Amino acid sequence: MAEAIYEKLAETLTLRGGAMPALKCPEFFELVQELFTTEEANLAAKMPLNPTTAETLAREIDTGDPKEVERILESMANKGLVIARERGEARYYSLMALLPGIFEMQFMKGEVSGRTKKLARLFEDYFNVAPERAVANGVSLSTFPFARVISVEAEIPAGVEIHPYDRVSEYVSMADYIAVSVCYCRHHGELLGRPCDKPKEVCLIFGPQARFVDERGFGRLVSKEEAVEILDRCEDAGLVHCSTNISKYIDFICNCCDCHCFILQSIKNSAVPSMGASSSFVTNVEEEECIGCGDCVERCQMDALIMKDDIVVRDVLRCIGCGLCVSVCPTEALRMELREAALVPPFDRRELREAMVSSLRQLPPSHRPAAGQRSCSPAAVIHQPRPGSDRGEPPPALPGIPPPPPPR
Repeated sequence: MAEAIYEKLAETLTLRGGAMPALKCPEFFELVQELFTTEEANLAAKMPLNPTTAETLAREIDTGDPKEVERILESMANKGLVIARERGEARYYSLMALLPGIFEMQFMKGEVSGRTKKLARLFEDYFNVAPERAVANGVSLSTFPFARVISVEAEIPAGVEIHPYDRVSEYVSMADYIAVSVCYCRHHGELLGRPCDKPKEVCLIFGPQARFVDERGFGRLVSKEEAVEILDRCEDAGLVHCSTNISKYIDFICNCCDCHCFILQSIKNSAVPSMGASSSFVTNVEEEECIGCGDCVERCQMDALIMKDDIVVRDVLRCIGCGLCVSVCPTEALRMELREAALVPPFDRRELREAMVSSLRQLPPSHRPAAGQRSCSPAAVIHQPRPGSDRGEPPPALPGIPPPPPPR
């Protein structure tokens, strides 16, 4: 009975999309059995795609007890499995995707306990098998980037046209609510014995989800002034601003390092990082002004800059336009300029989803399992590029799809 419930939950999570497929394999079931009690899994598996109230869900699944449904939903909201939002006088609940969504919520509090250490290991085990198993089963992948990079705004030269979606300050000023939480990627690594020396309380959440994060104790609300201070601190620490690839609004800003953050790792380990995620800008080198100090080379997390004959040389295909290198150049030899044929981000999540679906393609035969090769059964059909495995050799990169990070 319990096994059938978790099988159904895998299928329900698949419908949420996300960056990591729900694969019916031992690692997945061990993970979700730790996340969801059987009671929670049974209800979550029946939740519709659209937000729903406890009363409506109770009626649709014919339990006849809205209070009992509400109790279970509230339990899952407190565990970071569903998100709860107020609309008028009613509270609506939505089941989150596995990633991004449930994974991040488990580590946003920065807790160190036996359970969080166990969850970190279970997620790691699943991430280690999911990408290659998805490839082995011919799961369709989207070649359209889910995330994008936002440049250091202060390094964009005067006179260059800057669209509102390229200004992080625009999103901060427009937000009704902003929350900050612990960087889940760095905390996940720390729980596994791989600490990072970069700032941790730097992940920003915007809008209704910021209220949820604050109310449920996953983070805390901050003022717009503090949000700007956090972004400045991240830029000083050499962290890259990454967000959802939409322009109308943003849900989050991750401030990423290439040693722990999944978004940046996946971009860096692709053959052409600028195709995985980038800003509207690219770094340009004025060779006559370069003194060969090498500060920018150390600063670049994409390995897009190298020293050649005491002059820095840029690889435009690896440059994601974050602007961090420009901020440390003592002679202003590096400047940001508009990227040729820069793409305009989709307007909202619906446009992003449509763009990703339209880019789906079936994997070629060379990426499918050989006879007798062990594989998991994929419940997912659609997912965005996201790394998972950090052991063994990464699978070949597809155009626009970064492979998993290399072994540590």
